[in-house]
Amino acid sequence: MTEPQTALTSEADDVERHPCPRCNASPGSPCRSRSGAVAGTYHTGCFTKVPRLARLLRVPTPADRGPGQPWRPGIPAPAPVDPDTPTADIRIGYARCPTLTQELQTQLDALVAQRIPRDKIFSEKISTRVRVRPQFEAALAAAREIKAHAPHCRGGLHRVRDEAPGARCRRADSPG
Repeated sequence: MTEPQTALTSEADDVERHPCPRCNASPGSPCRSRSGAVAGTYHTGCFTKVPRLARLLRVPTPADRGPGQPWRPGIPAPAPVDPDTPTADIRIGYARCPTLTQELQTQLDALVAQRIPRDKIFSEKISTRVRVRPQFEAALAAAREIKAHAPHCRGGLHRVRDEAPGARCRRADSPG
Protein backbone atom coordinates (compact mmCIF):
# COMPACT_ATOMS: atom_id res chain seq x y z
CA MET A 1 0.00 0.00 0.00
CA THR A 2 1.42 3.39 -0.93
CA GLU A 3 1.39 6.46 1.24
CA PRO A 4 -0.49 9.57 0.09
CA GLN A 5 1.81 11.79 -1.93
CA THR A 6 1.69 15.54 -2.22
CA ALA A 7 0.48 16.62 -5.63
CA LEU A 8 2.73 19.02 -7.46
CA THR A 9 1.29 21.92 -9.39
CA SER A 10 2.05 20.16 -12.66
CA GLU A 11 0.22 17.05 -11.44
CA ALA A 12 -2.76 19.18 -10.46
CA ASP A 13 -2.74 20.82 -13.88
CA ASP A 14 -2.67 17.40 -15.56
CA VAL A 15 -5.56 16.14 -13.43
CA GLU A 16 -7.60 19.27 -14.07
CA ARG A 17 -7.32 18.94 -17.85
CA HIS A 18 -10.14 16.38 -17.64
CA PRO A 19 -13.71 16.79 -16.39
CA CYS A 20 -14.48 14.90 -13.19
CA PRO A 21 -17.04 12.11 -13.71
CA ARG A 22 -18.05 12.21 -10.03
CA CYS A 23 -18.59 15.90 -9.22
CA ASN A 24 -18.92 17.17 -12.81
CA ALA A 25 -16.10 19.70 -12.31
CA SER A 26 -15.31 21.23 -15.68
CA PRO A 27 -11.82 20.98 -17.22
CA GLY A 28 -9.51 23.52 -15.60
CA SER A 29 -11.16 23.16 -12.16
CA PRO A 30 -10.38 21.09 -9.07
CA CYS A 31 -12.87 18.53 -7.78
CA ARG A 32 -15.62 19.82 -5.53
CA SER A 33 -17.36 18.42 -2.49
CA ARG A 34 -21.14 18.06 -2.15
CA SER A 35 -21.27 21.48 -0.50
CA GLY A 36 -19.58 23.06 -3.53
CA ALA A 37 -16.25 23.72 -1.78
CA VAL A 38 -12.95 22.64 -3.33
CA ALA A 39 -12.33 19.00 -2.38
CA GLY A 40 -9.26 18.11 -0.29
CA THR A 41 -8.31 15.34 -2.73
CA TYR A 42 -9.16 14.76 -6.35
CA HIS A 43 -11.82 12.16 -7.02
CA THR A 44 -10.31 8.88 -8.19
CA GLY A 45 -12.07 8.87 -11.56
CA CYS A 46 -10.52 12.22 -12.36
CA PHE A 47 -6.83 11.56 -11.63
CA THR A 48 -6.78 8.03 -13.04
CA LYS A 49 -7.04 9.59 -16.50
CA VAL A 50 -3.42 10.73 -16.06
CA PRO A 51 -1.28 7.60 -16.70
CA ARG A 52 1.54 8.46 -14.27
CA LEU A 53 -0.97 9.03 -11.44
CA ALA A 54 -3.31 6.13 -12.17
CA ARG A 55 -1.80 3.84 -9.50
CA LEU A 56 -1.94 6.33 -6.64
CA LEU A 57 -4.61 5.90 -4.01
CA ARG A 58 -5.03 9.62 -3.40
CA VAL A 59 -3.92 12.82 -5.07
CA PRO A 60 -4.29 15.77 -2.66
CA THR A 61 -5.52 19.08 -4.03
CA PRO A 62 -2.64 21.63 -3.81
CA ALA A 63 -2.96 24.41 -1.24
CA ASP A 64 -3.06 27.10 -3.93
CA ARG A 65 -6.39 25.64 -5.15
CA GLY A 66 -7.93 26.42 -1.73
CA PRO A 67 -9.18 23.02 -0.51
CA GLY A 68 -12.11 23.43 1.87
CA GLN A 69 -12.81 26.95 0.56
CA PRO A 70 -15.73 27.89 -1.66
CA TRP A 71 -14.97 27.06 -5.28
CA ARG A 72 -13.94 29.90 -7.59
CA PRO A 73 -13.39 29.52 -11.35
CA GLY A 74 -9.77 28.78 -12.09
CA ILE A 75 -7.60 28.93 -15.17
CA PRO A 76 -9.47 27.58 -18.17
CA ALA A 77 -8.18 24.41 -19.77
CA PRO A 78 -6.06 24.90 -22.88
CA ALA A 79 -8.03 24.92 -26.09
CA PRO A 80 -7.79 21.73 -28.14
CA VAL A 81 -5.34 21.88 -31.02
CA ASP A 82 -6.90 21.94 -34.47
CA PRO A 83 -6.07 18.64 -36.23
CA ASP A 84 -5.08 20.65 -39.32
CA THR A 85 -2.37 22.52 -37.39
CA PRO A 86 1.03 21.57 -38.77
CA THR A 87 3.20 19.74 -36.27
CA ALA A 88 6.92 19.35 -36.12
CA ASP A 89 9.14 16.54 -34.96
CA ILE A 90 11.15 17.63 -31.95
CA ARG A 91 13.93 15.18 -31.28
CA ILE A 92 16.46 15.03 -28.48
CA GLY A 93 19.42 12.66 -28.51
CA TYR A 94 21.41 10.95 -25.78
CA ALA A 95 24.75 9.18 -26.18
CA ARG A 96 26.76 7.49 -23.43
CA CYS A 97 29.96 5.49 -23.15
CA PRO A 98 30.63 3.44 -20.02
CA THR A 99 34.42 3.99 -20.01
CA LEU A 100 36.73 6.92 -20.67
CA THR A 101 38.64 4.96 -23.33
CA GLN A 102 35.61 4.53 -25.58
CA GLU A 103 34.65 7.20 -28.09
CA LEU A 104 31.29 8.89 -28.39
CA GLN A 105 31.79 10.07 -31.96
CA THR A 106 30.14 7.04 -33.62
CA GLN A 107 27.07 7.47 -31.46
CA LEU A 108 26.97 11.21 -32.10
CA ASP A 109 27.23 10.60 -35.86
CA ALA A 110 24.37 8.09 -35.68
CA LEU A 111 22.18 10.61 -33.85
CA VAL A 112 23.01 13.35 -36.35
CA ALA A 113 22.16 10.91 -39.16
CA GLN A 114 18.70 10.61 -37.57
CA ARG A 115 18.28 14.39 -38.16
CA ILE A 116 18.77 15.33 -34.51
CA PRO A 117 20.44 18.77 -34.25
CA ARG A 118 23.80 18.76 -32.47
CA ASP A 119 22.58 21.30 -29.90
CA LYS A 120 19.82 18.84 -28.91
CA ILE A 121 22.20 15.92 -28.27
CA PHE A 122 23.29 15.23 -24.70
CA SER A 123 26.33 13.02 -24.18
CA GLU A 124 28.48 11.75 -21.33
CA LYS A 125 31.08 9.17 -20.44
CA ILE A 126 29.82 7.51 -17.30
CA SER A 127 29.74 3.95 -16.00
CA THR A 128 26.61 1.83 -16.08
CA ARG A 129 27.03 1.36 -12.33
CA VAL A 130 26.44 5.04 -11.70
CA ARG A 131 22.72 5.52 -11.17
CA VAL A 132 22.72 9.32 -11.39
CA ARG A 133 23.47 10.41 -14.95
CA PRO A 134 23.35 14.22 -15.15
CA GLN A 135 23.21 14.49 -18.94
CA PHE A 136 20.47 11.86 -19.19
CA GLU A 137 18.44 13.73 -16.58
CA ALA A 138 19.06 16.98 -18.49
CA ALA A 139 17.84 15.32 -21.71
CA LEU A 140 14.68 14.08 -19.98
CA ALA A 141 14.07 17.53 -18.49
CA ALA A 142 14.47 19.13 -21.93
CA ALA A 143 12.04 16.63 -23.46
CA ARG A 144 9.47 17.29 -20.72
CA GLU A 145 9.85 21.06 -21.10
CA ILE A 146 9.38 20.89 -24.86
CA LYS A 147 6.34 18.64 -24.47
CA ALA A 148 4.84 21.01 -21.90
CA HIS A 149 5.25 24.02 -24.18
CA ALA A 150 4.35 22.28 -27.45
CA PRO A 151 1.95 19.41 -26.63
CA HIS A 152 0.76 19.25 -30.25
CA CYS A 153 4.25 18.43 -31.57
CA ARG A 154 5.52 14.90 -31.96
CA GLY A 155 8.88 14.15 -30.48
CA GLY A 156 10.95 11.94 -28.34
CA LEU A 157 14.25 11.16 -26.75
CA HIS A 158 16.51 8.96 -28.86
CA ARG A 159 19.64 7.15 -27.76
CA VAL A 160 22.23 4.83 -29.23
CA ARG A 161 22.52 1.36 -27.71
CA ASP A 162 26.00 0.36 -28.84
CA GLU A 163 29.15 1.96 -30.18
CA ALA A 164 29.69 -0.35 -33.14
CA PRO A 165 30.14 1.22 -36.59
CA GLY A 166 26.74 1.88 -38.10
CA ALA A 167 25.16 2.03 -34.64
CA ARG A 168 21.42 2.52 -34.81
CA CYS A 169 19.36 4.97 -32.82
CA ARG A 170 16.34 3.90 -30.88
CA ARG A 171 13.79 5.63 -28.75
CA ALA A 172 14.67 5.73 -25.06
CA ASP A 173 12.15 4.01 -22.82
CA SER A 174 14.13 4.02 -19.61
CA PRO A 175 17.62 4.87 -18.36
CA GLY A 176 20.01 2.12 -19.17
